[in-house]
Amino acid sequence: MQTNDTLFWDDPDGEYGMDANGRLTQLTQVGDVPVLIHYDDIPESDIQTLHGLRVTTPLRTTIDLAAELPTDQLENLLDFFLDKGSFTTDQALERIAQPDMSMRRGAHVLQALIVRRRLGGRPK
Repeated sequence: MQTNDTLFWDDPDGEYGMDANGRLTQLTQVGDVPVLIHYDDIPESDIQTLHGLRVTTPLRTTIDLAAELPTDQLENLLDFFLDKGSFTTDQALERIAQPDMSMRRGAHVLQALIVRRRLGGRPK
């Protein structure tokens, strides 16, 4: 069964699966709202506190979503964060080059997008 690019294997309840980055997910409910939990080891450098909640940084969020978003949506997300000054493409490439990103599909997708832009694709 395929749900939002998350693969659920032979789990009779369809509760556990893998996301496009190869990380364990769990489909659960909060009240009447379905919630997809992604399990991962995230370094403190990829976490910030916003309104008292620990969340991933804009760069880490972009890397994680890059594996699942269509190209046009990824381009828009990247532009949004670049325009806000949340990170630069140099910072993104530096983070992507770190060892823990080597097997992460989203890191490779984002890197390819940035390189394509630098070689004359969509500006930024």
